[in-house]
Amino acid sequence: MRLAVGCVGAALLIATTACGPASPDFEKTADDALSNAAIDRVDADYDNDARTVHLTGTVNSEAERQRAEDVVQKAVGTGAKVANEVTVANKDEDIADDLDDGIESRLGELVDRESDLKDYGISFDANNGVLTITGDVDTTAERDKVGDLARSQPGVKDVVNSLEVKPDRK
Repeated sequence: MRLAVGCVGAALLIATTACGPASPDFEKTADDALSNAAIDRVDADYDNDARTVHLTGTVNSEAERQRAEDVVQKAVGTGAKVANEVTVANKDEDIADDLDDGIESRLGELVDRESDLKDYGISFDANNGVLTITGDVDTTAERDKVGDLARSQPGVKDVVNSLEVKPDRK
């Protein structure tokens, strides 16, 4: 009987340890935190590959924009980065769109000039100065090079480098 109880106990311990805790649902955590803080005009979208919560929507003031970021960052802790792409209503929205378009175009041109990067099909998506980079490259050095290039551009506030390193992609 002791042997059977011991075996069952050991099996439960192994099963619990092997399965471990479930990964947190950062998108739900962020959405719940925004809802609890009565921030209804901001949405959260979690990018699992980049481990980043993207905040989008429109608020009435810069203080509300910052509050949304603070609320979500507190909720997700160090488990995810927060990219605040929230727009402040009536505050240079057209100018922000023009700047984002300019950032995307400029970076596309810069990458096309780099012989080691031009054939990769790297994409840039800017939203309120938060730049998301997607595509595939062969090495981490190339991934880092594109990220550094993006960070060096005027108007870029934050970079979410979602480039995937796939050395055997050819």
